[in-house]
Amino acid sequence: MPPIASVDVPASTANLGSGFDSFAAALSLKLRAELWHGDEAGIVLNARGEGAPRPDEPADENLLIRAFREGLRVSAAPGAASWRLEVSSMIPAARGLGSSAAAIVAGVVLGAAVGRRTVEADELLALAARLEGHPDNVAAALYGGFTIALAETDERIVLRRFRVPEAWIPVAFIAQRESRTHEMREALPAAISHAAAARQAGRSALLATAIMTSDASLLRAAMTDELHQPFRLPLLAGSRHLIELAYDRGAAGACLSGAGPTVLAICDSAPSAHAVEKAWNASGVPGMATRLRFDTAGARLIAD
Repeated sequence: MPPIASVDVPASTANLGSGFDSFAAALSLKLRAELWHGDEAGIVLNARGEGAPRPDEPADENLLIRAFREGLRVSAAPGAASWRLEVSSMIPAARGLGSSAAAIVAGVVLGAAVGRRTVEADELLALAARLEGHPDNVAAALYGGFTIALAETDERIVLRRFRVPEAWIPVAFIAQRESRTHEMREALPAAISHAAAARQAGRSALLATAIMTSDASLLRAAMTDELHQPFRLPLLAGSRHLIELAYDRGAAGACLSGAGPTVLAICDSAPSAHAVEKAWNASGVPGMATRLRFDTAGARLIAD
């Protein structure tokens, strides 16, 4: 018997330098979640790989279970039911690659799939963003490609999705150490100067232009940042060196992935992607460099 429904959700990289809390892109690492009928009332989660709950994490605090319950609620699913969730993930947790966003999207999509009411994609996005606390990663995980997402209210998110420039290749250095998003947010100042905000606005506009026109020559200026990276990089050993090394080896753009510690490089040719990957793996920084692909499909649901 096949599962009732299954969903594949991509990893995501947020901010892309200057696009703090708004820009993101989906990556080819995946989380898969399958929904089965359970043997007893309630929800049972079996997780393997990077998406597995920590041994000390209560089931009720697991993001995927919480998101699944919210999906059931908004879709008016039957209340007294037995569910089993089987989850396997390739997305490293607490590395800045959207592992929590992928879990949330998987949960809300599966919960919504078995209800009596059809839930539209924009409602799923708003629900996922509330659970995540910001819309950037969940937008890319849900829709794929490059996305800009701005939460005007809890219920309304302005979203635009862009196609992936064909020549662009993402390379990620996935650090061994973990970093928690809330800890990295605590490193940010309460205010920045008006001049810095003006420069950042220009860079984020340039980032959108680079993506829309596939102009990789704009990325170095567009991915320079003054809102979060200057305050986070000193806390992430080796990350600044990796960004500099990526540019030395021909990357078009480089930045922290999300809140780090993973570093992302965008290359516009296979030779430069290979050079960055090789240099990163020889850098001595604990971790692993890997060439990925940008995901263009987003969350993919298969339902019976």
